[in-house]
Amino acid sequence: MNLKQMKNLKTIISCLLTSIGLAVYPQSEDLPFKELKLLAGNTHSHSIMTYSHGEHLQKKEGFVKGDKILYIDSLYVSRPLNTFLKDNWQLFQGLPDKHYSEAKKAGLDFYCVTDHSQEEAFSPSYINNTAWTIAQKHAETASGNAFTAFSGVEHSENNSDNGRGHFNVIGSSSYINALKPGIDIPYFYSWLKKNSENEKTGNPIVVTFNHPEKNQFNNWAYRDKDITDIITLLEIINGHKSHYSGFLGALEKGWKVSPVAGFDNHNYNSIKDFETRTFVLAKSNIQKDILEAMRKRRTYASFDRNLECRYSVNDSLMGSVIPQSHSYEFKIYINDPDTTKPSNKIIKIDIVGDGNKILKSLQPKNPQHRLIWNVTLNQTDVKNYLFIRVWNDMERTEGSIEPVAWLAPVWIEGSSTN
Repeated sequence: MNLKQMKNLKTIISCLLTSIGLAVYPQSEDLPFKELKLLAGNTHSHSIMTYSHGEHLQKKEGFVKGDKILYIDSLYVSRPLNTFLKDNWQLFQGLPDKHYSEAKKAGLDFYCVTDHSQEEAFSPSYINNTAWTIAQKHAETASGNAFTAFSGVEHSENNSDNGRGHFNVIGSSSYINALKPGIDIPYFYSWLKKNSENEKTGNPIVVTFNHPEKNQFNNWAYRDKDITDIITLLEIINGHKSHYSGFLGALEKGWKVSPVAGFDNHNYNSIKDFETRTFVLAKSNIQKDILEAMRKRRTYASFDRNLECRYSVNDSLMGSVIPQSHSYEFKIYINDPDTTKPSNKIIKIDIVGDGNKILKSLQPKNPQHRLIWNVTLNQTDVKNYLFIRVWNDMERTEGSIEPVAWLAPVWIEGSSTN
C-alpha cells in the first residue's frame, strides 16, 4: 500500500467512525493550518481613563435603582453622577499598564484596553492628547515576552437618529468623540475608511461591533464593501452574556464578521476570574500579526479559557471567502485539554448556515475531550455562509443552555450578500 492509499484509507475510517458517533483522535497532519499559533485574549476593557463609571466609584447615600450614574456635559464629555471616588479605589482600578500586568498574571496572550472616546481624559480629541499618548505608550511598553498589549477606544454612538451602538477601534493612532454633534454612524464609517491603518506603525486597525442586539446599528445599515473589510469582528460574548441574535442579524445583512469575546471589565481585579476568551489564529504573538489575523476574521469566541478550535472548508481557513463549489469539505478540529473535567467533553458540533439553519450536526455517542470531524456538504445545502458552534456539558450563567464556542464563518464568493 502506497502513501496515497494509506491516506485514503485513513479518511474512509475517519468518516465511518464519525458517522456512528465515535471520536477520531487526530494526528498532527489532521490539524488545519497547524503553522498558525492559537492565541487567547480579551478584546474589550476599561481602565481608570473611563472615569465616568466603574468599580472605582461608590454610589452616594440614597441612591436607588434607576438613578443615573453619569451625564454628558456641554462639551460632550461623559462625567460621573450620584457617585464619588472610593477611598481605596486603587484596589479596583488603575491605568492601562495595571490592566496589562494583571492580564499577564492571568495567562492571557493579548489584552486590549478600549476606554470610551468621550471621557474627560480624552478631551479634546487629538493625536497628541496626553492621556491618549500615555495609553499608547503603556501598550507599547507592556508588549513582548509572549504578550501583546493593544490600546484603542470604545466608540459609543448613543445620541444619533441614524442608529445607535458601540464599537471598539483597536490599534488606531487617532480617535474621535462619538457624542459630538454631526458624528453619527455614517460619519464614523467614513472616518474609519480614511483611518484604516495606524499612521505610525502602518498596521491595520481592527473594529468590532460591541454587545449587539438583533436589529441594532440602524438595523445594520450603511454597509459597503470597504467598511465590510474594516469592521470584521462582532462581540458575541460580552462579560458573561452571549449576543447570538446580534451575530445572526449582522450576517443576514451581509456583514462579514467573526465572533470575539470581551470582558468589558471596568476594573482590573476581575481579570483573573474571567473564563471567556477571544481566540485568534495568527502567525505570531506580535501586534502586526494579531491585527492582520483579526482583519482576516481568524477568530472565535469561547466561554472556556483554553478550548482549542480550528477548521477549514475546501482547504481554506475559517474566516475566508471561498469560491462556489459543487461540494464543501470540512476539516474540523476541537480539543479541550482539561481532560480531568467530564463536563468539558464535547457533546455536539453544529455546522450552521443562513437563517440559523443547522446543516449538519455531530453528536458523539461517547463524548470526548478531543474530536476531529471530516464531513462534506453538497452545494444545494449551502447559500451565503457557514459557521461552527461547539457544545460541551457545562451550564452557562443562570443555567442557560447554549454553545461553549462560536467559530468564524466561511463565506461563499458570488453569493447574494457579497
